[in-house]
Amino acid sequence: MVKWKKIPDPVNIRLSSAVFFLAITLLGGSAWSQSPHELPPDFKVQKGQNPQMPQLQVALPVYVQVFGLFIHSTASGVSPEKLLHAARIAADYLDNNRDGRVDNPEVNDRLWQVRAGIVMARDDRAMEQLFDRHGEIFDAYRLQDLYASETHPRGAPHAFGSDQFDASLEEILHIITSAGYSRVYPDVFGELRGSQLANAMDTARGGYFRNVPRSYPPGAWYTYDDRTCTYACQVTEYIYWALTSLLGGQNFPGRREEIGREWKLNTAQSLIAGDRAVVRLLTNPAYHLPLRLPDGNYMIESHNLPKDPAIETDNGQLSFQFTITLPAPTGTRYEVVASDAPGGESQTLIRIIAGDTLSFSGPAATRQDVLPGRSIRVSVKDIQSIADTPRRFFWLRTPGQ
Repeated sequence: MVKWKKIPDPVNIRLSSAVFFLAITLLGGSAWSQSPHELPPDFKVQKGQNPQMPQLQVALPVYVQVFGLFIHSTASGVSPEKLLHAARIAADYLDNNRDGRVDNPEVNDRLWQVRAGIVMARDDRAMEQLFDRHGEIFDAYRLQDLYASETHPRGAPHAFGSDQFDASLEEILHIITSAGYSRVYPDVFGELRGSQLANAMDTARGGYFRNVPRSYPPGAWYTYDDRTCTYACQVTEYIYWALTSLLGGQNFPGRREEIGREWKLNTAQSLIAGDRAVVRLLTNPAYHLPLRLPDGNYMIESHNLPKDPAIETDNGQLSFQFTITLPAPTGTRYEVVASDAPGGESQTLIRIIAGDTLSFSGPAATRQDVLPGRSIRVSVKDIQSIADTPRRFFWLRTPGQ
């Protein structure tokens, strides 16, 4: 639920064209940029004044920096566990491939520029008291609230069987899309009528409604009925429901019954079949939206740090494995390609379909259905030499490219 946040008016930024190219690289170390909002998070809990958001010290003196976003909390009522869980959820949204660098630098820059943050207090009552006492200091920032009482590191969807949903998945995504994506790509993700996202939402609601209608038309699958939620708020909620459903975050026992009054397409399969317009936006690689649902276990994976995208072998044979995260819905066909030079003459190892998990030795393969946007782990063993050189480059391509 979108509660209170301060968002500036849209600016006129045009989306530049982007060319889709997905490469698989084998990883090592790299030098980090010295800009503070580009550094990988260390998840250190800081106390005192945040130089980027100094006025928050009076009310929210505890904070963690996650790239260009800050997670602030009150001095009491929010446990370190829940504060750090929220920080790791934020890190997973911004660095979804866990290589220690943000996936979309423009969005991260915008979060930093508008001084965006999550503010945490014990519960809704504590948050209301906080706002009543210190509301004037919040006007300089772009903030989204998150209660400790609704932050559940061991709740659903992280743990099936839990009767508590981890709301950090929702509130943190709200600030990233509202203060980030909608401002960097106003024509696409803008929270105003006529953006591509808003057009998709209008279709999902059964028409354009500036205000929440008394009832939605038959066939609508997005039927949010909170009358305090403005049109922009409705857009924010819509992308949350769509993206988390695509990534499997709303698909667990009892969830459809719980949320069905406002959202019907709670599984990836139903969303792909029922709302193609939003799926096209969410899976467009130009925008670098998350491809995997954050789970609170963010950790930089050293094998995802860019190096020379080649493998050195002694005998011209290979034995290794890598993980591919695919920015496409189930059913998109790809080939794993190997060559002795980037873009050079290649040998197709195997054809794969997004949504499958493949493990193979030579030409053999096994398939296991997984949700779109999840990873494909490929194990390669004893592949014959492509050329005399022991250097091998691997990438994905769609058949015919």
